[in-house]
Amino acid sequence: MKYGDFDAARRGIVRAWGSDITDPEELAAAVERLREQAVTVDGDADRAKAIRYLATLDNLVLEARTPESVPVRQASDVMMRASRPDGTAAERRARAAAGMAEIARIAYAAPTVGERDAALEMNETLVQIIEMIDLGSVEQ
Repeated sequence: MKYGDFDAARRGIVRAWGSDITDPEELAAAVERLREQAVTVDGDADRAKAIRYLATLDNLVLEARTPESVPVRQASDVMMRASRPDGTAAERRARAAAGMAEIARIAYAAPTVGERDAALEMNETLVQIIEMIDLGSVEQ
């Protein structure tokens, strides 16, 4: 499988969540199907990148399975906006860092420790994005 095909499928799943895919278990099944395909991505570097992106999707599934609360939903919305793949590496990195700060603000205003922790977990995805961007700029 070409990495571009994997990436298109990954983006399709993310875009479909909340509209075409509304059941967390259906989302999990879509991610698992993509996981099976990820191991067939051509090239070691592209395959590794695909597998790293699966961690982001795993976080999306975890968030989808987490009971809804206002702070968690707000943090999730920030995470989705902050993890958009458009723009330069510097713009994506800055957006992810700003998203992390906003998620922290939301989390520490949450009424319960559970909601705070669930909101803070959204930052894991953004940390991974920053790490991938930083690795990409080192490799170039």
